[in-house]
Amino acid sequence: MRHQLLRKFRRLRAFMRRQDGSATVEAVLWMPIFMVVFAFMVDTSMVFNGQSKVLRVIQDANRNMSVGRFTTNAEVENYINTELGKFNVVPTMTQTQSNSAVVLTAVTVPVGQLQIIGLFSAIFNLEVDVTAGHLLDSIEESDLSTSGMVATY
Repeated sequence: MRHQLLRKFRRLRAFMRRQDGSATVEAVLWMPIFMVVFAFMVDTSMVFNGQSKVLRVIQDANRNMSVGRFTTNAEVENYINTELGKFNVVPTMTQTQSNSAVVLTAVTVPVGQLQIIGLFSAIFNLEVDVTAGHLLDSIEESDLSTSGMVATY
């Protein structure tokens, strides 16, 4: 009996001296930090991607007003809000100003709508402001047809 107890004690002492699992402990300690950094990278990428989508929609709306498809600022704003709704983005502010030379549009979107994991909105209350301007075309279609540049069918 004493011999078996002594053997178990030696095995336990040998087990306690082993260094095999020390890397596992360090990995377990560092893993949450790596995961948080990775989550921030994913959210940052998605915010920049969402910003580029919003900019594309604003530029399309401004271009439509530039060529005469939209005639009022309200039409531009409605188009922007409708198109952003397709991406599940609801802007907190959409403002369009135009005169005879340029159309300027500004959109503000909460960052929480652009990210996947949600670390930014959990820590900060941020918003993305996207602004774009477009020169209005001053050439009428009748001017182009007289110069032979527009074919009529």
